[in-house]
Amino acid sequence: MAVAKQLQLITGVEAHYPRLNQTYRFDRSVPPKGKTVPCGPTEENAKYETKFRMDDAQAKELYAAMLVAYKEAADSNWPEMPKPAEVFEKDAEGKYIGSAQLKGQYSGTLTEKPLQVDSKNRRLPSDFELTHGSIVNMGVTLVPYSMSTHGVSLRLKAVQVITLADKKQHSPFGLENGFSLDEDATHSIFEDVTASAPVEFDEIPEPVKVAKKKEVVAPSSNEADLATIVDDWDD
Repeated sequence: MAVAKQLQLITGVEAHYPRLNQTYRFDRSVPPKGKTVPCGPTEENAKYETKFRMDDAQAKELYAAMLVAYKEAADSNWPEMPKPAEVFEKDAEGKYIGSAQLKGQYSGTLTEKPLQVDSKNRRLPSDFELTHGSIVNMGVTLVPYSMSTHGVSLRLKAVQVITLADKKQHSPFGLENGFSLDEDATHSIFEDVTASAPVEFDEIPEPVKVAKKKEVVAPSSNEADLATIVDDWDD
């Protein structure tokens, strides 16, 4: 197993579909296309998780830290670190979407629920439910891995809530011609279902340590190489 690196702080990002009050898993048996449901921490694929939305500068800073962690951990037979476009999604507004998670257990040992605190660093109740759209700081550990896939997973450790968004209901309907109360009031009650529908992703596999060869050429991680990769962000 790869060794988790030091805590990495990700500041001022927007939480997207956080599930931190307990563990959840994706149940493919729920019609019509499956659904994320609460579960116990020992169930298969149980995890705490949240996606988060970043601007260009925040994404570049995070990717640079992930790149350094990957190069420090990589053996000579590891592939190159995935490009930014493979690591982060990009939404219609040009923002980047990252993902952080923590399994309910690792190798049979239960994990501790990610710490949640308010802006004054006071611990929030254990059943506190962070809302979609809240502005948060996050603490994650960077875990490089190379198996059937490769990259750096973000293992969620702590969340600080800076601005708590109002909890909104999600309408299952699209827009229709017909009766309309008030357009502004409608949008204050319901979010657009297309924009609010969460997307499920396959879980990142548990990292497995790859035996080092006798002669290992350490990947370059000097500042010039890093600057070149970050400058070629959109390539």
